Amino acid sequence: MPRVNISTPSSFNHTFKIKVRVTDLNYGNHLANDKIQTYLQEARIDFLAVHGLSELNVGSDTSLIQGDAAIVFKSEGFLHNEIEVKIAINDVSNSSFDFVYQLTNLTTSKLLAIAKTRMVCFNYDERKVKPVTEALLKMTKNQE
Repeated sequence: MPRVNISTPSSFNHTFKIKVRVTDLNYGNHLANDKIQTYLQEARIDFLAVHGLSELNVGSDTSLIQGDAAIVFKSEGFLHNEIEVKIAINDVSNSSFDFVYQLTNLTTSKLLAIAKTRMVCFNYDERKVKPVTEALLKMTKNQE
């Protein structure tokens, strides 16, 4: 099976930083792979908040639900390392889009991971997929 390949945009329009906590370590004493997914969500929530949005409200009675995720690991992270997560929106369709992330370990100056999450616009009350909202489209135009 071939390796996952994630296309990274030429620019990112939001940066979030987090330090590796003791609860983020695995038995190998380095950053656990499942914690990367947590870092992605924290960066995504921070990015949305800057635009007055949240995962439960991206406008027009619409929320976000994760359709898929992919992570390509490049290096390790260790306790107290500072991780920078850059985020951008990519591959917008009628009802979904990708958040693409570049994680850099600022302590070691190494690329830690490249990741993407496919987000689907969704109405939890109706249990239906919804179109990408104007608020989200505006965010994509701001990064071009």
